[in-house]
This record gives sequence, structure tokens and C-alpha cells, in this order.
Amino acid sequence: MSELLGQLSPPLLLAAAWLLLTAESGLLIGVALPGTSVLVALGYFAHLGVVPLGGAVGVAASAAVTGTHLSYLWGRRREGADSFHRFAPGRWDRTRDLLGRHGSRTVVAGQWFGSARTLTPRLAGWAGMPYRTFATASLPTACAWAATLVTLSYHVAPEIVQQFTSHLSIAGPAAVVLALLLLWATRLLRKRQAGRAR
Repeated sequence: MSELLGQLSPPLLLAAAWLLLTAESGLLIGVALPGTSVLVALGYFAHLGVVPLGGAVGVAASAAVTGTHLSYLWGRRREGADSFHRFAPGRWDRTRDLLGRHGSRTVVAGQWFGSARTLTPRLAGWAGMPYRTFATASLPTACAWAATLVTLSYHVAPEIVQQFTSHLSIAGPAAVVLALLLLWATRLLRKRQAGRAR
């Protein structure tokens, strides 16, 4: 596998990772994009020597920062607009209050949770959070999130992948045998039910 990955272009891999990570927090479609998985993959590729670890961390951190800022700026452009109210009337006032009371802590916490990473900066801009408050919380947190996950996966992911592939040699055939047994039992049960119906 490492030989196959070694044939891939490191700049192309890093550019694809940057685009995915930026889109994950910068665009609404990011709710469905695998940001954390991209970071884990970057760490694993760095461990295999396909991309440099420093490059992987740098790309991940810059993409995370870019994405959150794009999202914030989009929300800021629509500050106070009623567009959010169409989806869940009355609920967004609570969100605005939460961002007003806990501001930067909400931005920091949102960076570490899936779809909150996509929505929190957008909602912060929409709620009128000052840019300085947002940037002070978002910049170090986005960098820490990216660097932590890439570095952890650099050290931990290879062991997990190795364990998974070693168990796969046993689990794969066992799963096939189990599926065949279930299929045979289902057919036998259907034949018996058809015989009783007659």
C-alpha cells in the first residue's frame, strides 16, 4: 500500500486536503464533509513518508483557519437577516443569546465538534460577534485542532491500521461464512413456511 501511495503527488494530496478542509468549515455543504477523516489521513500519509509532517500540519492549519473565516464572513454579510428563521423559527434567538453571552468560548468549543465547526463561525458572524473577538478565539483553536489531529494520527493511526488489516485476514472469511449460514437458514425457514401454508 505504501508503494501505491508513494506514487501519488504530495503537492496534489496536500492541495486536495486543503480544499476539503476549507470547504468543510467554509461552506454549508461542509456539514457532510469528512474533515476529521482528512486530518487522520494526512497524519497517516505523513507517517508513511508520502507527505512531510510539517507540510501536513501547515496545510491542515491554514485550511482550518481559512474555512472558519470564510464561514464567519458569510455570516457577517447576512448579519441579523431572517434567513435562519425560515428553518426553525424562534430557535435562532437562543443561539444569538448564547453567542452574545459566551462568545469566544462558543467559537472555541464549536471547532472540536463535527457540524458545529461548519455552523458556529457562520452563526457568530450572523449574530454580530466582533471580528476581533472571533479571530482571537478561532485562529489558535483552528490551528490547535488541525495540528492535534494530524500529529495524533501520525503516531496512532498506523498501529490502528495495522491491527485492522491483521484482523481482517481472520474476520473477512469469518464474515463470509456467517453470511452464507444466515442465507442458508433464511431459505430453510422460507421453505418450511411455504410447506405449512399449503
